[in-house]
Amino acid sequence: MSSKESREWHLTPNGWVAGTLQHDSGRNPISPPDNKVLTCIYKETIVPDAMALSGYGEPGFNLSSNVSVIWRCSNHQLISELLDKFGSFPESI
Repeated sequence: MSSKESREWHLTPNGWVAGTLQHDSGRNPISPPDNKVLTCIYKETIVPDAMALSGYGEPGFNLSSNVSVIWRCSNHQLISELLDKFGSFPESI
C-alpha cells in the first residue's frame, strides 16, 4: 500500500508558514495567513518496492516528491525579494 501526503507552505514577510496537511488518515486544515504572497504544495508518495510486496528479503520503499505553486500575489518583485531572504519552500511534510 502506498502513502500519499502533502503540505501547503505559505511565503510571508516573516518567512515560510506551514499550512494544511493532507495525510493518509485525514486532513488537518490550517487557514492560510492573510499576509501570504506565495503558496506552494509539497507532495510525497511512498510506494513499497517488489521485495516489500512479496514478503521475501529486506523490504524497501521508493519515495517520490514534487512541488507546485498553487497561488501567488501580483507583486512579483516582493515574491522575489522574500525568496532571496528566506529561500525556497521547505521540502518537508
